[in-house]
Amino acid sequence: MRGLTGALRADFRLSGRPAWGYGLLCALVICLPLMSGVLLGHLREGASVALGGYLTLFGDTPGQPYGDRVRRLIVSTTTVTLGGGLGALVQPGPWPVAVVVVGLVAAAGVYWPALGIPAVLSVTLAYFALPGVSVPLHMGTTAAGGLLAVLLVVAVWPVRRLRPLHRAVEEAGTALADLLAARGRAPLADESWEPLRHRAVTALKDLDRALSLYRISVEDDRSPDRLPATLNRVFQQTIALRVLRAAAVEAGIGTEWVRELDEAVEALARALREAVLLGGPSEVPEALAAIGRFADRVDEIRVAARAGGAPLPAAVLLGQIRQGVDRIAMAVRSVARQAAESVETGPRLPRFVRPRRPAVSAGRHPVRVGLAVVTAMTLMALVHEHYAKWFVVTVAVSLRPAYRDTVERVLLRVLGTAVGAVAAAVVLAVAPGHLHLTLFISVCAALGFALRGSGYGYWAIFSTPLSLMLSGFSLPLDWGAAVARVGLTVAGGALALLFARLLWPRGHRARLTAGIAEMLDSHAVLVRSLIDRDAAQVDIRGFAAADAAGRLTDSLDLLDKEPGGSAPRRLRESLTAAGRLRDNAFALLAVPPPEEGRDPR
Repeated sequence: MRGLTGALRADFRLSGRPAWGYGLLCALVICLPLMSGVLLGHLREGASVALGGYLTLFGDTPGQPYGDRVRRLIVSTTTVTLGGGLGALVQPGPWPVAVVVVGLVAAAGVYWPALGIPAVLSVTLAYFALPGVSVPLHMGTTAAGGLLAVLLVVAVWPVRRLRPLHRAVEEAGTALADLLAARGRAPLADESWEPLRHRAVTALKDLDRALSLYRISVEDDRSPDRLPATLNRVFQQTIALRVLRAAAVEAGIGTEWVRELDEAVEALARALREAVLLGGPSEVPEALAAIGRFADRVDEIRVAARAGGAPLPAAVLLGQIRQGVDRIAMAVRSVARQAAESVETGPRLPRFVRPRRPAVSAGRHPVRVGLAVVTAMTLMALVHEHYAKWFVVTVAVSLRPAYRDTVERVLLRVLGTAVGAVAAAVVLAVAPGHLHLTLFISVCAALGFALRGSGYGYWAIFSTPLSLMLSGFSLPLDWGAAVARVGLTVAGGALALLFARLLWPRGHRARLTAGIAEMLDSHAVLVRSLIDRDAAQVDIRGFAAADAAGRLTDSLDLLDKEPGGSAPRRLRESLTAAGRLRDNAFALLAVPPPEEGRDPR
C-alpha cells in the first residue's frame, strides 16, 4: 500500500515545466472545429473533427524535431481515420464480428507501437457511437481533424524549428555537468552513480538522434555536429577520472589534493552547465584557475616522489588525473565557444529520414490485451449503448505489461475519472449551452496537454471530461452520464486487474536468461576491444554493453513488479560489477600507453 501511495504521489508531482504553448495549440485543434460546428449548426460533424484531432494528438511527441513529429502525426492520422472507418463499418453488423475486430485491433496496437492507443480508441468510439453517419463521412471528418493537428504543429515550425535541437543540447550538457559534479562526491556509491551515468548516456544518444533529423551544412564552422564528439570526450574522461581518483585516494598520499581536485571539477561542471544553458564562457576562467591550483599541487607531489618523500605510483596516478582534467577543460572550453556562437542549421524544411523498421512488442502481452478486450466487448456488445465504450476503453488503456503497473494505472484512472466526471457533470448542470461547453472543453484541452508530459495524474483528470464531452458533444449529457462513466471505469479497471493477475503474471522471469547472456557477451566484446586499444571500437562497444545492461535492469525491474516476485540480489550485484567494468575500460583507454625512453613520472 505504501508503494502504491508513493506511485500515485509521483504521478501528481510535476517533473518539469508545463508546456503551456503546446497546450494552447492543442486547444486550438479541438476548439476550432467545435466552434465552427456550433456556429454553422453542424454539431455532430464539428465534434467528429475535434475528436479526430484529439485522438491524433495522442501520437504526437512534443519536444522532438519537427520532421519526426510530422511523420508520427501523419501515421497517427492514418491509423485513427482507418480505425474510425473500421468501427463504423462493423457497427451495423453482427456483434461477434465487432468483438473479434476490436480485439484484434487492441492486440495489434500493443504488438505494433506505431498503432498504439489511438487506433484502439478510434475503432471503439466509432462502434459505440450513435448510428446515422455514413462511413465515408465519418472517415472524412476524422481525417480533417488529424490534418488540422498536423497543419497547426507545422505552422509554428518557423519560430520553433531549433527548439528541439537546443533542448537536446541543454539536456546532454546538464546531464554531463551533473555527472561531473557527482564524481567529486566522496564516496559516491555505485547505486547512486549508475542513474547519473545512464541519464548522461541517454542524453548523448538523444542529441545524436536530434542532429540526424536536421539538415546541417558541413562547410559551416558553426554547425552543431561537433558537439556530440566534444561532449562524448567529457563523458569518457569523467568516467576515467572517477576510477583514477579512487585509486589515488587508496594509495595514501594525503588529502589536500583531493579538495583542490574537487574544487576544479565542480568549477568545470558549473562552466559546462552555464555554457549549454546560457551560452556564455564566464565560468571558464574560474575553472581554469582552480585547475591551475590543482596542477601546482600535483607538481609538488611529483617532486616529492622523485626525492622519495611520496609514493611513486600515487604520483603517477595524479599525473594521469591532471591530464584528464586538462582534457575535460579543453572540451568544456570548446562547448562554451560553440554555444556562444549559437546553433545554426540553415532555413530549411524539417528533414524526413527514412523510416526505420517498425518496432514490435514481443511476449504475451499483446495476446493478453486482445483477450481482455474481447471479453469486455462481449459483455458490452449485447448492450450496445453509447456509454458502454468506457468499459472497453478502460480495459484497453489500463492493462499494462507488469501487474503492479496495471494496479497503479487502474487506481490513477479511476481517481482521475471520478474527479474529471464530477467536474464535467457540474459544468453540464450549470452551463448546458454548447458555447459554454466548447469553452470548458478548450480549457481542459489546454491544461491537459500542457501537463501531460509533466504529470500523468493531471492528464487523467483533464482527459476525462475531454473524451466524455467530445464523444457525446451533440447528445444531452447529464449527471447520469458522469455516474455511468465512473461506474464503467471502475468495472473496466477490475477486469484489467483480473486479466493481469490470471494471464501470465510472472512472464518476465523467462526473459532473464537471454538478457544475462546478452550482457555477458557484450562486456566480453568490450574487453577484447580494449585489448586491441581500438578507441573507436571501445567507445561503440561500451555504449552497446551499457544498453545490454540497461535492458537487463529493465527486466529485473519488471520482475520486481510481478505478484510475489523479486529480482535476485546477485543479479543486481552483477549489474553493479558490469558498470565498474565499463568504467575501468574507459579509464584504461584514457591512460596513454607508456612510450619507450619516457619517464613515467
